[in-house]
Amino acid sequence: MGLLGLFSVCKGQENAEQPATMPQGKLLRVMYEYHGMRMDEFSDFDLKRSADKGDSEFKFRHYSSDVSIDGVADSLFTAAYRIIEEERMYEYGSHYGLSPELERGMLDGFRWSFDAYFENGERISSSGRHVMPDGNGLRRIENLLRDAAEAAINATLDR
Repeated sequence: MGLLGLFSVCKGQENAEQPATMPQGKLLRVMYEYHGMRMDEFSDFDLKRSADKGDSEFKFRHYSSDVSIDGVADSLFTAAYRIIEEERMYEYGSHYGLSPELERGMLDGFRWSFDAYFENGERISSSGRHVMPDGNGLRRIENLLRDAAEAAINATLDR
């Protein structure tokens, strides 16, 4: 096998369920996980709301504790929708990873998953191991949700 084959990356193959354009319906849920060699203070984000009742909930892990916050502001969903749209995250492949030859030799690394659900039934779903899609979408979503989680923790500590 040549060097090119050894260092090839399997960028996600398009999933037939992936929308071709930005979903226009209301964003109902955003899930993002990233796991690597370090333990992040905040992880495993799950932001969701009902389509009709106005109920919302934000779940995440703070170190090793599960946290759940009810009554999340609509502005958090609006910001997430804007990131998905601006970063064209709806164009992400269903999975990103290394070639099988490189995957077998990995002793450490990272994995991630991202899902977004819309009221019209459309869903964006992407995941990966050791490889991320181009652009800043995942980083921006992670920063948005981490900042919201940190603000929620700080608000409970200030009481």
